[in-house]
Amino acid sequence: MLARIRISVPDRPGSLGRVATSLGTAGADIAQVEVLEAEAGRALDDVHVVVRDLDHLDHLGTVLAGVPGVTVVGLQHPAPPTNGHAELELVAQVLAQPGRSLQTLVDGAPGAIGAHWAGLLGYDQDGMPTGVVATSAGCPGEDALPLTAPLRVSAPAVPGAAGAALVPVGSGLGLAVVRDTGPPFHRSELWRLEQVGRIVGVAAATVRGLPQQAPFA
Repeated sequence: MLARIRISVPDRPGSLGRVATSLGTAGADIAQVEVLEAEAGRALDDVHVVVRDLDHLDHLGTVLAGVPGVTVVGLQHPAPPTNGHAELELVAQVLAQPGRSLQTLVDGAPGAIGAHWAGLLGYDQDGMPTGVVATSAGCPGEDALPLTAPLRVSAPAVPGAAGAALVPVGSGLGLAVVRDTGPPFHRSELWRLEQVGRIVGVAAATVRGLPQQAPFA
């Protein structure tokens, strides 16, 4: 099975080589490495690995944590999509049935961005939440959503969750996606989700007569 390990490593030659050697010795195959950022002498990488089971994944995390200079930020199974195709497929599904675009977004966003569940929040003219519009399967309840977070691109805290992301969807709506386990949302993931929200906001406005938001800044 495919899993993701997010690590912080020294940004110098040989760092990923040591990681690869440690993973190989522990019986894991590397499927892909995605460099998320490199600054202040360190790099943040997502390493996608093929593992036998969750115990094997936990073992890999322990092994990497013992490599000098390596910090394990989070482990996640199943691994989320990385090539952007999932977001494009979600947008295509939304546009194919614009009359139910918002529910399609809520249902499809967790799988597209690598989260466990999602919810759609309504907002007033001051950008403050007024209530829950829709939730996806797996949502533990409306109270689990970030009901006090203002309407802007952010990573609000959700008690008991590993990470959450909130993005505007057109005017007066916000999409919240939540990871129960795994690494927190990186700014690159927030950006991808923001673009999906902008496109869906336009589609929803076209059908429902809501004020439109430009699809791209």
